[in-house]
Amino acid sequence: MSKRMLIVVVLAVAAAGLARLARSQTPDPLDPIRAAPDTHRLAFENAFVRVLDVHVPAGKTEPRHRHPHGLSVYFTDWDVKVTVDGGQPEVRHRAAGSFAWSDAVVHTVENAGKTEGHILRIELKF
Repeated sequence: MSKRMLIVVVLAVAAAGLARLARSQTPDPLDPIRAAPDTHRLAFENAFVRVLDVHVPAGKTEPRHRHPHGLSVYFTDWDVKVTVDGGQPEVRHRAAGSFAWSDAVVHTVENAGKTEGHILRIELKF
């Protein structure tokens, strides 16, 4: 490999690394803790997961926000209207003691029932 080619490769790798670092340090306005701080509370975080304790009062509509892929554990029975970006609203019943996997999503959430929704959201970081 020529010296010139080596310099180009090193500069490309460094630029990619700096771009990734800049993205990781730029606050995401759709992060649920920023977009919906009244319903999302950070319960735990490490290098692998972030755990959110979520309380959605009856009648509350959360602003548009994003989640990476992860698992939701439901502690209460409640009805939720979820509108995923680009999709139609869907009303779903969540049963206490159940759980659901979801891929990364940007959505709005409305508590369409008469009881608070209490969820533990486990978000994977990889």
